[in-house]
Formats: sequence, C-alpha cells, structure tokens
Amino acid sequence: MKAIYHELEFNITCIDTQHMRKDFVAAYLIENNGRAAFIDTGCYLSVPTLLATLEAKNISRESVDYIILTHIHLDHAGGAGELLKHLPNANIYVHERGAHHLIDPSKLRAGVINVYGELFFKQFLGDLIPAPKDRVIIKQEGDTLSLGGRILKFIDTPGHARHHLCIWDETSRGIFSGDTLGVSYREFDTEQGTLIFPPTTPIQFDPAVWINTINKLMTLKPKVAYLTHFNQIEFNQDSAKMLIQHINGFVDIAKAHKTSDNRHKAIKKSLLSYLLDIATKHGVTLDEVKQIKLFKGDLEICAQGLGVWLDQDG
Repeated sequence: MKAIYHELEFNITCIDTQHMRKDFVAAYLIENNGRAAFIDTGCYLSVPTLLATLEAKNISRESVDYIILTHIHLDHAGGAGELLKHLPNANIYVHERGAHHLIDPSKLRAGVINVYGELFFKQFLGDLIPAPKDRVIIKQEGDTLSLGGRILKFIDTPGHARHHLCIWDETSRGIFSGDTLGVSYREFDTEQGTLIFPPTTPIQFDPAVWINTINKLMTLKPKVAYLTHFNQIEFNQDSAKMLIQHINGFVDIAKAHKTSDNRHKAIKKSLLSYLLDIATKHGVTLDEVKQIKLFKGDLEICAQGLGVWLDQDG
C-alpha cells in the first residue's frame, strides 16, 4: 500500500487512510525526540497505509509508543487492534466507555453488519481484530501522556458520542478533535475560509451537550483543529460559532420532520438542501453534482443520527 500523507508543522503528519475516497478519513502521526504516536487509525483496511507511512518517513515500528483513539467509531478506530499487532512497544489509549469494545469488538461488528450488511463490512471496513486487555489503557479528563517530553492532554468531549476524547497538544496549540469540532473538506474552502458542519452520527448525538463541549474546548484558545474529516484547519471563535449554528440547523431539520412520512428520507433530502445552501453562501463554486458526491458520505449517517435523537430526546 502506498503512503499518502500531508506534512504539517510541529512534526505532525496527516495520513490519508484511503477509506471510501481520497481525503475523507485521516489518521495523525506525531513525532518528538525519536518517539511517535498515532492518533486514530482509520479502519482495518487502512493499517497497511499507516505502516507504509512509518516506512516512508524512516520511523521504526518500535519507536511508536501510543495509539490514541478519539472514539471507537470504525472509521476512526476500526484498525486499532490490527495496528497494535505491528507495534511491539505501543498500547492503545481510549475513553473508558470504549475500552471494552476494543477488547471484545463482537457487538461493534454485529451492529455495523446489522445496519449496513456483511458485504459493506467486508468491502469497506475489512475486519475487526480484538486488542489484548493488558494493552488497552483507559484515559479520562485531565490525564496526560508524554511523547518524548511533549505533553498530550486528554479532554472528555461528549456530544458527538459519549465515549469521545479530544487531545490537546500545547506545542501546536492544536486539538486532535476526532469529530467533535466538525467535518470540513478542503474542496469547500473559499476566500471566506473553511466550511464546517456537524457529523450527527448515531447513536449518541446530543446537541446541547455537544455545544457545551465546544464552548469548553474554546477556553483553551486553540489555533488549529486536526480533524479526522479532513486535515488541519484554523479553528477560532468564528469556527465554533459556525459549527454551533449548523448543529442547531440540523436539529431544526429533524424536528420539522419528526412526524413526516418516510421520515429518514425527508430528513436526508432536507439535509442535502441545507448543505448545498450553506456551501453556496460560503462561496463554493464546485459543480452541484460534485458537491453532492462529496456530501454523500455524511448524509446517510447524519440523517440516521438525527432520527435516533428524535426517538430518544427530540
């Protein structure tokens, strides 16, 4: 597998895990004083890309100390168990709510297959490899790791998922945000900056909690966010305001269709209209067909998550 990656500042590398399409799902590699860490892994099929990146950058597998997971959704963490097999000195670090699913991923596997089918699972996710219990370490709010003297701090960040952590890197003044600081694809960048919207993935989307989490993260006064979807962006109060605005916009769409016939289809259609509209207002000039293709990977799961939220709390 050929390594495809973007070299960033502060010895951070954004790796394209080559999941589904180009520039869709990232994993990050941090280096410091001869030691290395991965933050998120992509799915099982992404592991050869991560290992190829180490080889291309002349980083030994033995020098990787940590596999840090923002949360255990399979596009972020599905490759963790397999990657661990190739990194003899590494452990996995994860939220306490996610640890048991890494040790025994049978429920994760069954849940995905139940929703998407076995063919999708094999074709796009590959497999799920259990991680040895003694190599899965729970991290909580305020915990830290030292990567060759570089301090990485864990922050409990529910809203997108209750088992979500963000990682604060004082060196870059950046947040490795998983999905907490939204989705932003580089194809939608304009003179107005980045376009950010929320991934309202099932099953733990909680808008009020998420907004509180965003406000909490902004007290750190970050300069950048390292998004899984996709790559580094500048992140400031205006970015946070945009994300919160669109969380509320998605919620309004869900509420408007709470009693609609074929509710899921109606929510999905309205979400697409909403996204195309905000892209136009943002100055995006891509052909609409191309925009729809780029949004397609998020529409289904966002609509599903809003539906689950309506049934639980809406």
